Order: sequence, then C-alpha cells, then structure tokens
Amino acid sequence: MSEELRKKVPEKEAASDFQAGRRGVLKGLFAFVAAVGLGGSVYGVYRFLAPNAGAYASVEIPLNEISEGSPHPFQYGTAPGLLFRGEDGNWKAFSLVCTHLACTVNWNPEKKTFNCPCHDGLFDEDGKVISGPPPAPLERLKAEVKGDKVVVGAA
Repeated sequence: MSEELRKKVPEKEAASDFQAGRRGVLKGLFAFVAAVGLGGSVYGVYRFLAPNAGAYASVEIPLNEISEGSPHPFQYGTAPGLLFRGEDGNWKAFSLVCTHLACTVNWNPEKKTFNCPCHDGLFDEDGKVISGPPPAPLERLKAEVKGDKVVVGAA
C-alpha cells in the first residue's frame, strides 16, 4: 500500500466502518424478523376476533343451468364446489377441497362417492369420510332455492 493511501484511510477508521456496517445489517435483520413476528401476532388476534371476515359471498346458480340428475360444478371463492340434488330432493353443495392436504376431489356418480386422487381418500355422498387419511368430512355449504336460483354459501 502506498504511503499516500495510508494517510487517507487510517486502519482503525476502516475497521470501525466495517463493524458499523455489519452491526447495521444485523439491526436491520432483527427489525425485519420482529416486524414479521408482530404482524403474524396481530393477524392471529384479528382472525380470532373476526373469524368470518374472510368468508366468501354466496353464489347464485340459475335453476335452468342445472341439468336434471347430474351435479353442477361451481366456483366458491378460490375453491371448486359441486351442487346436486340428493335422493331426498334436497339440494347439497360441497367444497371439493380434500380435508387432508387440500387436493381437489372428484365425484364418482356410479358409486356416489367423492374420491381424492392424492392419497386415496374416500367420502360418501354426504361428504363423510369412508376411508383414507382425511381427518374430517368435506365442507358442506348451505344450499337453498330462492325464486328461480339456488343460492350456495352465505345467507
């Protein structure tokens, strides 16, 4: 190193600048982690106090769009759903999201079952678990006829 350069940048100042930079990065990283943790906590409290805040609006399906005797697929928020009339004449609507790992289940009209292709989960026509790893039944959505439409979801 040349003599002129040594005079311009003393060794102690260069080392302290490096430590201040490293210390600043660590402070910034700590502040980021603290902000994420605080944000997660605030969101958790919000979801506890307002559990239905993220609920989807209802879906209206005109009766003339529903084929007699066959299920009608629909979109409920971001999840696929299926609407059909049960043997008792009442409308049934289900979310097609498996309760195990959120795979999309398929309706088998011959066996009248919902099949999950991911891990062989099997649900009956009422959404109850028959076999496989799903821990809970399929989400059943409210379905009722209002005028010339079937309203699925929130009332």
